[in-house]
Amino acid sequence: MGFVLFHYTLFVLLGSILTSATCLSAYLVSRKRTMLYASFGFLFYFFDVAWVFQRDFFTGADAGVGPAYALIMSLLMVLAGCGFLTSFWLLVCDYVGETRKALKVIPAVVFVAASVAVLLIVPEGGLRSFAFYSPRALYLFWMLAFAGAWYLRSKDAAERARLRRHLGLCGALWFLGLSVVVEDALVFLLPDPIFIGPRAYAPERNFAENALMLCCAFFACRDAFRVLSLRFDRPPMRGGGRQEELIDDNLMMYGKRHQLSERECEVLRYVLLGNDNQNIASSMHLALSTVKVHVHNILQKTGQANRQALVQDFWKMS
Repeated sequence: MGFVLFHYTLFVLLGSILTSATCLSAYLVSRKRTMLYASFGFLFYFFDVAWVFQRDFFTGADAGVGPAYALIMSLLMVLAGCGFLTSFWLLVCDYVGETRKALKVIPAVVFVAASVAVLLIVPEGGLRSFAFYSPRALYLFWMLAFAGAWYLRSKDAAERARLRRHLGLCGALWFLGLSVVVEDALVFLLPDPIFIGPRAYAPERNFAENALMLCCAFFACRDAFRVLSLRFDRPPMRGGGRQEELIDDNLMMYGKRHQLSERECEVLRYVLLGNDNQNIASSMHLALSTVKVHVHNILQKTGQANRQALVQDFWKMS
């Protein structure tokens, strides 16, 4: 079992650090803050797993540890947990456009306070271990609930279409998050833990949590590779404001999917910003008839009947 656990841990560590590096590369070429937050999140998770792995390697699975060492390890776990969870919380805030600074900070403060309070108040034992790891799951549920509430409150059809693309991922995260809680309960709260495999060998590890992070790593790498490939094909066009930022983040992918030319992508960008043909012609210093031809070609290539359908299709599929 130790052989399997050793190589399994190496796989999780490798997946975390490679995902972090890939997201950082995507951030450097696109300046998307979501990629930067994802990079930090997986980097912190790398240390979260590595510090538990250190305990197995340094002291041995059955060796006892002193109270000072146990306290330091617990505080490191609080630091790592706060690091990767808060990174993903900031990613969620940036993705939906949440700007309130207090709301960005409060969940992290609550997480640290709750974790430290458990260490100080709850007596050592299975209940303490379960209570110590529970704030991680609660932090995850808070992020999912916040994103769901934001989706339900949103009145903008384009914004709802953009968020709807991630319903499958959110459903998977809810399931895996609940699995994390169930796994901890089976190990820490039952007199005779049900798991007699790897979790009995290393009870402080949660394999449902590893699966959850690897699921996130898959989607993060997919989006990062998409950003890198698109930036290789075409340089980004950057503008100001939240709306322009969202358009620029998706425009190249949409244009590539429908084989739009560089000029057609520029015209499409103005269309998405709500400009009519005359304004587009003035902004791009083109003849009005030329703009009309470009708009006609865009509608034909995308298979849309009019501008309104084109805008809806952009936010639905990009």
